[in-house]
Amino acid sequence: MDDHAALMERLSAFVRDEQEAVHRHLGDLWCRPIGEKLEAGWSQRFLRLEPADDPGTLWACPDEGESRFREGDLMVLHRGNPFDELLGRGFSLEAEHEHRWLLRGRHIGEVLKASAGAPCFADPDAIDLSPLYERALDEVAQSESGQQVLLPLLSGSLAITFDPCQVDQGEQQALRRGFNPRQAEAVGLALGARHLACIQGPPGTGKSSVLALIARLMVERGDRVLVTSHTHMAINNALGKIHAEGVPVAKIGQPTQCRGLPAELPCRDSLAAWEDRPDKGYVVGATPFATCSRRLENWEFDTVLFDEASQVTVPLALMAMRKGKCFVFVGDQQQLPPVMLSRSVLDGQGLAAFAALTARHAEHGVMLEETFRMNRWLTAWPSRAYYGNRLRAVGGNRERGLALHGVPERWHAVFDAAAWGVFIPTLDRGARTQNWRDAELVAELCRQAVQGGLPPEQIGVVTPYRAQGRAVRAMLRERLGPAAAAQVVADTVERMQGQERELVILSLATGDEGFLQAVAEFFFQPQRLNVSITRARVKLIVIGPELAGVPELVQEPLGRWIGQYVDLLRQLKRVVA
Repeated sequence: MDDHAALMERLSAFVRDEQEAVHRHLGDLWCRPIGEKLEAGWSQRFLRLEPADDPGTLWACPDEGESRFREGDLMVLHRGNPFDELLGRGFSLEAEHEHRWLLRGRHIGEVLKASAGAPCFADPDAIDLSPLYERALDEVAQSESGQQVLLPLLSGSLAITFDPCQVDQGEQQALRRGFNPRQAEAVGLALGARHLACIQGPPGTGKSSVLALIARLMVERGDRVLVTSHTHMAINNALGKIHAEGVPVAKIGQPTQCRGLPAELPCRDSLAAWEDRPDKGYVVGATPFATCSRRLENWEFDTVLFDEASQVTVPLALMAMRKGKCFVFVGDQQQLPPVMLSRSVLDGQGLAAFAALTARHAEHGVMLEETFRMNRWLTAWPSRAYYGNRLRAVGGNRERGLALHGVPERWHAVFDAAAWGVFIPTLDRGARTQNWRDAELVAELCRQAVQGGLPPEQIGVVTPYRAQGRAVRAMLRERLGPAAAAQVVADTVERMQGQERELVILSLATGDEGFLQAVAEFFFQPQRLNVSITRARVKLIVIGPELAGVPELVQEPLGRWIGQYVDLLRQLKRVVA
């Protein structure tokens, strides 16, 4: 078996394994008692289902319980047991309103009739996407571009070249716009790439602005550009930036997948339905899956531009790449990798597209080196730990600290303006994924910060666990009141990537050392820690387990990861609450 055939077999096996892992996960979850699932937030109880104006949707009225569901999630509806009392599968949460949720699905009339206005429940669900992956991989394996470009690109055997004239033009355009030298270099490489350009954008380095200018300059020379990513939110954020450049842009997808876009930016069911589409020189945004449907399957592009590329798997990237000629990846392999159920973070590293490509073609990429988000003290540790001491703080935040007024003496040490980072040992050393004592402390710190003059919308609380997020939000409502609590973003690391706040509190929850050993690969994963601490502009507070050092017999790379966590704590001011 040659290298390309072996690669394709590995990717096909990964797709199969992922689907089997999803099936096992759902089966195990659905078998649990409904009371246990409600308590853990896996299930949501609805008081009733109601008709909606759109025939493909219905309204679900949730009770006061808080679940893990977020917009875009899929759910199965049932009366108490998804095996024996099923109402319907594959419903997507389209929007959350104050007292009801909008769900989209099939056979709405039958589901409403079967529910008969009585209470029902929702559990997580999933769609089998493996046929789309298999179709895309088959096309890659059999096509000329797959054999001559895509597979050699992934294996590292393709010669990466650039058009020097285009590189120079891109750099000059960026410099005239006021971009710094590294940003200008990134624009030039993307414009001049014949096959591939990889742009690493650490937190706060302006990668969105770089991406938008790249798209504009490509359109000006007549390129058809597909902007894609792993989520609609990431795509929409990129399209909003590109639209601001005055570029012809359209989002391809359902109307409910276009939230957050400027009102004047067209959202169309398919590319063919974009009436004002130019003959050439335009940008469309869609997920890779759209290339397997009537939305985009009959269209090809000059460039496929990936945003938030670190979270895209190789099979998902190939699904979009098979429709293009040149590929620009914008991301950061030091931030969150793809979510994989069938592989641990140690075994699945080669399946992350951006990390794999940057590892094989490192000399042809560029890293943005100036962060406009964090002050210089917050920048120093991640720069050393993750970015080879190349990341540096610039701009108005560089010398700023958090200045509050009227802070009670008890909290002086925590909110000391001279302390950019504070570590508070967890208050419950027996806690696992939910720590109510720490959640109460987090809420009190938020209350003190708000009373000291910090707007609640400038506070972010990050946690590894959804259960801890729910506990923090409950305590925030108690301490701040519902209105102010709703302005504080308190969520998991995954939900916080891409956001930033003046003050960030990292609530790690776990105090039980035995449990910590069991979840160590997840808990100490460096990308998760990096994302968590780099949301802050001027102040970071970490509440978590205190480790004296790395336990003996811990193998690499886990030992190195734990060592990084210990090293971070040593840089922070230790305060006992």
